Formats: sequence, C-alpha cells, structure tokens
Amino acid sequence: MSETTIDLLNRLLVIEYRSLSMYLLDATPWTHPGDEKATAALRSIVHTQRSLAQRLATAIMERGGTVETGEYPMDFAELNFLSLDFLLKELLRHGKQRIAQVELIANRMLDSEGHELALEVLGAEKAHVEMLQEFAGQPAA
Repeated sequence: MSETTIDLLNRLLVIEYRSLSMYLLDATPWTHPGDEKATAALRSIVHTQRSLAQRLATAIMERGGTVETGEYPMDFAELNFLSLDFLLKELLRHGKQRIAQVELIANRMLDSEGHELALEVLGAEKAHVEMLQEFAGQPAA
C-alpha cells in the first residue's frame, strides 16, 4: 500500500506536534539559575514547531484530508520532573531521530508543495539540533 500525500503530511504533523520539546514545555522541567538561554531556545523550538504544525494541518485540509495529531509517546511521561541539563541530551537524541524520519518522508513525497514543506520541516529540525548541541555540550554532527 502506498502512502498518500495526506498520510505523509499527517506523519510530519505528528513529528512536529508531538515532539519531546512540545511535551516538555507543558511538563516544565526542573531548571536552575543559568538555564535561561536553554529555556529560551526550547521555547523558540516549540514556537517553530507549532507554526510548522499549523501549516501542515492547513495543507492536509486543503487536500481534503483529516488532521490526525496523534498522541505523545508514553515514554515521555518518564521524563517528568527531570532537570533541563539531562533533558537537553534527550532532546538532542530525539531531534536526530526526527531528522531521519523527516528525510524519509520528504523522499517519499510526490506532491511538489508537500515536498517543499517537508524540506522546510527538515531544515528547521536540523537547525534545532544545532541549537541543542550548543546547550548539550556536544559537537556538531
């Protein structure tokens, strides 16, 4: 069974809308003085992801599809009340996984506008990983 443009756009939507960064903004990780820049970076990432999620939802509806936002993965609940220092490494790991997922989706997207949107999501996710690497103390990949 081949995936339709709507299926692929919905997969991208779930990647953006149900990301670990989106979850953590509501879960409020433990922070200490000096975490202000990392917290601001997390908010910036979430702002971009929300914007992209809205654009993806619009693209789905324009094609006559139903928006499917999915659920947060259950293992995210295990991360409640952890420090932002620890969670930065998790955010980075999840970000790298999202890049791989988005690349696969972009390569499967036959719809030219959908493909362009997928590439935009990919670029944003790569920028997020670069930003997180600064705060997680890891070298660029």
